[in-house]
Amino acid sequence: MVLELHVWGPAFGLPSIDPQCAAAISYCRQSLPRDGWTLIPSNDTHVSPLVQLPALCHDQTWVAGFSNIVAYLDEISSGEWNLDRNLNDLQRADLVAYSSFIESRAQPLLDLSLYVSSDNYLTVTRQALGDILAWPDNWTLPHQLRDQAKKRSEHLGLSSLDVDTAQDDQTRDSGLTAHIPKSLRKPNQTVSSLLGRNVQKTKFRLDAVTADLFEPLADLLDQKKWLLGDSISSLDCLAIGYLSLLQQPQLPQGWARNALMTRYTNLGQWTQLQCSQILGPAVDIALVLGQKDDPSSAKSWLPWEPPRQRTVQQTLHAVADQCISAIPGLGTRYRISEIPHLQNGQGYIREKQVYLAKGQQHRELYINVLSSSIATASVLGWLLWKGLLIIPRHMPRQPRGPKFGEAGSILGLG
Repeated sequence: MVLELHVWGPAFGLPSIDPQCAAAISYCRQSLPRDGWTLIPSNDTHVSPLVQLPALCHDQTWVAGFSNIVAYLDEISSGEWNLDRNLNDLQRADLVAYSSFIESRAQPLLDLSLYVSSDNYLTVTRQALGDILAWPDNWTLPHQLRDQAKKRSEHLGLSSLDVDTAQDDQTRDSGLTAHIPKSLRKPNQTVSSLLGRNVQKTKFRLDAVTADLFEPLADLLDQKKWLLGDSISSLDCLAIGYLSLLQQPQLPQGWARNALMTRYTNLGQWTQLQCSQILGPAVDIALVLGQKDDPSSAKSWLPWEPPRQRTVQQTLHAVADQCISAIPGLGTRYRISEIPHLQNGQGYIREKQVYLAKGQQHRELYINVLSSSIATASVLGWLLWKGLLIIPRHMPRQPRGPKFGEAGSILGLG
């Protein structure tokens, strides 16, 4: 059976807007035979029972997450599809260490670049998400992704890149200066001036954060063709997934891209080269989503397959999903996108996926209950409107006086 790789769809000319998905695409492109897999921009985590993308489907078995996909491909191919099979012990130790390093450092930096920065998010990222998401996800999911990105990157102390935070600070400042005469006050800040001021204020901090990621990777690469040696490994694919999304997007506040292209030129040129050789030319979004005809050679670089169209039931399911997520209290229990910390070690992957599967069962239960309630209320409302269902009305009882029998009748007492 052909392997199916389900991912978040393309953006910025890249095959995916998500770094883990881009990494999984790079790995499959380098390890699997051309006719052995298909790439589907599903843009919906519910396509998998694990509720996570990237997700690999093989003969009704689902595996989610880049590292899990790498391990699964190694298992089913007896090592043939394992790009790390020729690494020595020292290289394997570096593989584990640098993989963890990239995920822990690059993800918050990418969150700052694409989501936390208001200028970048409002100008570029939100539009990119809107191009690949179907209704109603295109209304709600971008805001949810941005909220998650803010939480993941808040430890960096760069929330001032978010104009909402900057405006809150300005409101507090205006309260403190309310007693100052108007002629002596500073003019009110516009959104553009706030954004420009915030980037300038946080420039040194941004330089430190970017250097924390790029310098070790540049030193590791040095003059080699690949990060760990003479052949590609899963670490290279992971690095390409993150670095490509830090380099390729044309953003108003492109400090990450500028750092790669000016201060870490060797790493930037390596990223650009591998993107062109592995991920291929710029992706046509409308083409891969099946929104226009496919010329015979247009999809030859990657084995794209258009996503399945949502049915009416699936659309209603998505609406109910968003409604439940917005309910205070219940929505917090309902969401399972934030996975709690699990102890690493033997059984970690299994424990994580069991947790996700249980969470999906709870989600399905909530949605079925809500859908049934809405359907029942709709049918009852239609029957009442048509007059086919009549609600019996309660008639008040007439008060009854005391009964005195025949003697009462003679005396006129009831």
